[in-house]
Amino acid sequence: MNYLKNFYLIPWTLWCIVSFAVIGVVMTSFIVILLTINTKDTVRWAHHIPTWIGRWTLFLWGVRVKVKNQQFVEVSKQYIFVGNHRSMLDALLSAGLIPNYKKFIGKAELLKWPVVGYVLKNMYIPVKRENKESRKWSMEQLFEKVQDKNVSMVMFSEGTCNTTQNVLLPFKDGAYHLSCATSIPIVPFVIYGADHIWHRDLWLIRPGKVFLEFLEPMMPYENTEEGIQSMKQEVYRQIETKYITFL
Repeated sequence: MNYLKNFYLIPWTLWCIVSFAVIGVVMTSFIVILLTINTKDTVRWAHHIPTWIGRWTLFLWGVRVKVKNQQFVEVSKQYIFVGNHRSMLDALLSAGLIPNYKKFIGKAELLKWPVVGYVLKNMYIPVKRENKESRKWSMEQLFEKVQDKNVSMVMFSEGTCNTTQNVLLPFKDGAYHLSCATSIPIVPFVIYGADHIWHRDLWLIRPGKVFLEFLEPMMPYENTEEGIQSMKQEVYRQIETKYITFL
């Protein structure tokens, strides 16, 4: 029924798929070349290309983004960005609109994809979320990557796309464990409206407006189990409270 009701969105979705495919093929070719050269500068340049992929894609898809509190984010500083996750569009939004040199955690299943798997393996951190050993390895990789003080991390603490009626799913510990152990501040961010444009259960894309709001950076709590849990609960509270203001 939803597909019949939204039939008019099928040609727009096809346009979105084609435009993203063209941008992706062209820009990913540059990423592969830069990673193959494999110098410190070329690897860093490769990490900035997804920012342009995200911005151009959002523009071509007719997604208008209102960004608030950009002043909380200093491009030269290292952060752990933690946001809510209700749409596949969140990856493009965080890639395109978080200006820092950054890395993501990606699904290990993508390693099997041609080209995409190569990029994930060489730029980001793959994880099998249902596999305890894989999650442990991913945490070790996170600790290793943040030794480079120029690198920020982007993490969705819910661990998966939230398709429920709840504002948020329960948060995982990873971002808060990393923050408390390394003294890297967390910047919570809230995305609202992305699921109206690209809902996970419908797979049709529509143009529209999205809000992205950065919250004030939070200094790490004490590196104890109590500190980690308290910080997680506080970030959860802040994101939930801000998201509700959009409703």
